[in-house]
Amino acid sequence: MVPKVSPIELIFGDGVRVTADPVANPEASIVVGRSSESGIRLLGDSISRQHASLRSDASGCWFVRDLGSRGGTTLNWIRLDESEAPRVRTGDRLRFGDTEVVVNLPGGDGQEREKEKNFRIEADQETRQDDFRTRGSLLLRLNASGTMEREIGWKDFYDRYVPLIKGFASRAGAGEEAAEDVAHEVIANFFRASHRFQYDASAGRFRGYLKAATLNAMRARWRQRKGLVNVEDESGLPAEDSNELDVAWDQEWTRSVIDRAIVAVRINGKQSEQSWEAFDLYGRRGVPIDETSKRLGMTAEAIRQAKSRISRQIRGEIERIRSEEG
Repeated sequence: MVPKVSPIELIFGDGVRVTADPVANPEASIVVGRSSESGIRLLGDSISRQHASLRSDASGCWFVRDLGSRGGTTLNWIRLDESEAPRVRTGDRLRFGDTEVVVNLPGGDGQEREKEKNFRIEADQETRQDDFRTRGSLLLRLNASGTMEREIGWKDFYDRYVPLIKGFASRAGAGEEAAEDVAHEVIANFFRASHRFQYDASAGRFRGYLKAATLNAMRARWRQRKGLVNVEDESGLPAEDSNELDVAWDQEWTRSVIDRAIVAVRINGKQSEQSWEAFDLYGRRGVPIDETSKRLGMTAEAIRQAKSRISRQIRGEIERIRSEEG
C-alpha cells in the first residue's frame, strides 16, 4: 500500500494559496516552473520552464531542489545550488526567481505538533549545575538561584524573543509603541512567574506557549484600552481564523530562528571572513558568481564550497533550535 503523503501549500504575498498533493506516488517530484506542464505553474521573466522541484518522501517530509534555473531558488533567503535538496517546513520562505512564497504543511512537517493549551508552568524544582551545560538550558537558567546565571539568562531571553514578539504584534495591527508594550508585558509576565517556571517539553512546544502568551497580552491590552475582547478589532486578524494567526506567527518565528542561527554559526564557527563574504554575496544577496569571484579573488568552486559549508551549518543550527523550541 502506498502511504498517504501530507500536501504542501504555497502561500503567495497576495494571500493566494496553491496546494500540491502527490498522493499517488510519494517519491515523485512536483515541478515548479513556467511550463504549462508544471505541477505548480508560475509566470514571469525570472521563472524558468522547469525552475525547481518539490518532493516528499514516504514519511511526509518535503524537500526542494533547484533545477538549474536562470533566476535561482532560495530557501529562507539562502541560494540553493543544484547539488542541494534541503528539507522544508511550515513557515519556511521559498523564492523562485522574483516570486516568494511561504510554505505551509497542513498535515504537519514531522515535528511534534503544538499543544499550546496543555503547556504548563509547574512547581519550582532545584536547578542542577549540569543543566547549565545542556542544550536548551536557557529556560532553566531563568529561575537559577545564582545572581550571575539569572542575569545572563534574562538578557539572553530578552534579546532572543522581544524582536519576535514585536514583529508578530506589528503584523497583527499593533503600532510600534503598542508592539513594544506587548513585548515588555510578555517578558514581565515570564519574569513574575520565573520562580515557579519549569519548561516541560512533553506538555507542548515553547513556540506555541510563547504565541499564546503574546496573544493573551495583546487581548488584555485591547480590553484595557477599549473594553473589547478580541485582538481583531484593531488587528484585522480574526481570532476565530486560527490559520491566519498561525501563518503570521510561523513567519515571524521562522525569521527569528534564521537570524539567530546565522549569528550563532558566525560566532561559534571556524569559517574565514572571506568565506563569510562569499556566503553573503553569492548565497544571500544573489550576486552572480563571476562578479563575486572578481570581488573576492576566489575561484567559482571555492565560492560554492564556502557557501555550501556555511549553509549546512546554518541549517543544522536551525534544526537544533526547532528541535528544542518548536
